[in-house]
Amino acid sequence: MKINPGLIGVLVIAGLSVALVKSCSDASSLQSENDVLRSDNSLQGQVIVSQALNFNRFNQVAEHANRLNSLINSSTEETVIEYREILRREKTCDLPVPADIAGGLLEYAHRLRASAMHIDTNRPDAADDRAAAASSMTYCQAVLWIKPLLAVIEQGNIKLSGIREIEKLRK
Repeated sequence: MKINPGLIGVLVIAGLSVALVKSCSDASSLQSENDVLRSDNSLQGQVIVSQALNFNRFNQVAEHANRLNSLINSSTEETVIEYREILRREKTCDLPVPADIAGGLLEYAHRLRASAMHIDTNRPDAADDRAAAASSMTYCQAVLWIKPLLAVIEQGNIKLSGIREIEKLRK
């Protein structure tokens, strides 16, 4: 049996053509996968940049709130010292607030404090110190509570304002 050289040439060309088509298909598939990976990397880069900007903004808002709260704390301490000096000269300073009012205020303060504490079932509630607390209060003590309580409210408002600003930035 004699093999026709033309047939061998046609078979070689056909084989090479099939290999070339398969190679082009593989190259096209690899190019497509490469494009998808580049797109994914670009999107991830954008997400990382966005997160970095958000962290920076959040840190700036938190730093601003902390600065304001620090100023409020120092101002409050100065005011309380000033009030103590004024009240020291008051003759009626040691008069007690009626027991029902004092008890209600103290109970409310304990409830607020306890609700702000994290619950740890392994330890007693550190905020539950009612037995050690005094059950009476003088008018001067009540006056000295006012400025620190207002300062805490103002600090809370500043934190909430910061949260609102962050939410506005996120949108």
